[in-house]
Amino acid sequence: MWLGALLDLGAELAPIEAALRSVLPAGTVARLTAERGLRGSVEGVDFRVDLGDGHAAEGHHGHGHTHYPQLMAMIDRLEAAPRAKRRAADVTTRLAEAEARVHGTTIDQVHFHEVGAVDSVVDMLGGALAMERLDIETVSCGPVPWPRGWVRCAHGRMPVPAPATAYLMEGMPTVGVDEAMEMVTPTGAAWLAATVERWGAMPAMTVERVGYGLGDKDVPGRPNALRLVMGASTTGA
Repeated sequence: MWLGALLDLGAELAPIEAALRSVLPAGTVARLTAERGLRGSVEGVDFRVDLGDGHAAEGHHGHGHTHYPQLMAMIDRLEAAPRAKRRAADVTTRLAEAEARVHGTTIDQVHFHEVGAVDSVVDMLGGALAMERLDIETVSCGPVPWPRGWVRCAHGRMPVPAPATAYLMEGMPTVGVDEAMEMVTPTGAAWLAATVERWGAMPAMTVERVGYGLGDKDVPGRPNALRLVMGASTTGA
């Protein structure tokens, strides 16, 4: 949803895909797609990772294991501006640290189904590339939703927010919501932890563009979409 919203803001997919293919293992991804669609009554970009075996990457982990040092090596090889590489490294490290904390292991032992799932790798590296193409300097965010219920993952049934997400949300302003579904994924929380510099109300800005990244499911009563608002500061900050 993060990358879908950035694409809806105007980032081009083709150069992002080319950069990703230069560092991902050959055959890992058949194609990346960004199609316009609707969730509820809101139109946005539905970004998907096609593994080429009849599966989308979401929830599918059939391509071996990738450990944290391998992910960092991919970022090191990535042809991108230093700021993009720093962002990719920061979000990857924060996610790996949270997963290591959950499972009582070291960051170097965190592996594929935790931070290395193909969609997460694409989200982390591709998101940084998309932000750079849009020349996004700072990120602000309001309170993060804290829902209820359970989610099924590689480690079985877990409460939401998932344990890694909960750790990543430490220090963030949150608001409890009466919805029994995962509203912030570990990767999404890692992006917030790595990029948000200001929490609270919308900063003073001239809005230039609004983008929506679409989630997988239709949710009754509201659009299942992430909204990003891009603009220029009117305060010089």
